[in-house]
Amino acid sequence: MRDLGPSQIHLWQYPIGDPPDGRHLAHAITLLSDTEKNRYIAFHFEKHAAEYALSHAMLRLALSEYAPVRPDQWQFLTGEKGKPEIAAPALDTPLWFNLSHTDGFAICVTGRVRHLGVDVENMNRRTSYQDLAQRFFAPSESEYIRNLSPSLQREAFFRIWTLKEAYIKADGRGLSIPLDSFCFRFPPETPTQVAFGSEGGSHAEANPAAWSFFEVPHEPDFRISVAVKNPGPSTLHLECHQAADLFSQF
Repeated sequence: MRDLGPSQIHLWQYPIGDPPDGRHLAHAITLLSDTEKNRYIAFHFEKHAAEYALSHAMLRLALSEYAPVRPDQWQFLTGEKGKPEIAAPALDTPLWFNLSHTDGFAICVTGRVRHLGVDVENMNRRTSYQDLAQRFFAPSESEYIRNLSPSLQREAFFRIWTLKEAYIKADGRGLSIPLDSFCFRFPPETPTQVAFGSEGGSHAEANPAAWSFFEVPHEPDFRISVAVKNPGPSTLHLECHQAADLFSQF
């Protein structure tokens, strides 16, 4: 089993491919619960079904790296705020996770910290990013994007979008938190900063110093962000791992 200390966050990433690896997909389906298998079958498009099966199997395989539990034995529940968590089996040391997938890519994070979230987005997908930023982002974020050269605006939008998604998933309340009630700042040569309530007002109770954010470099098509609520004074560390290696073990 892998060590996972209280200040460690592990990110597992899996390029799904088009078409996906047939052996990985066949194995993934065998690991799913009955409920997950029913959801897999219900997808109208094979591509979306494969993304679902591979991402959820990846999560199960990743969790089994930290506990003597077979991947198909994990049971999950939805917590008070709607965030998935482990229901069984009981573990001696708490283990938390978050999962995200997009067109062509799946990721999950694991840690001993309850409040952690991750988001991945395919930046090639069609979207009116300028309109979305105007509607949902804080005014300073929209202005930040507008002031960039056109060639940089799309990536800046997805940078902010994934940070916001990672944060609201880590917090656990999801989209019940207005996206314009907090904003991200990018001071030169310093870590990404978040500010609460300065522009939206409804999130003023949050403490920016309690949060750490990681932006994971990857191939040009994807943007990945991780949000973690610091459990204590120690510095958090993010390690990246390839989930394809987990499928290859079987």
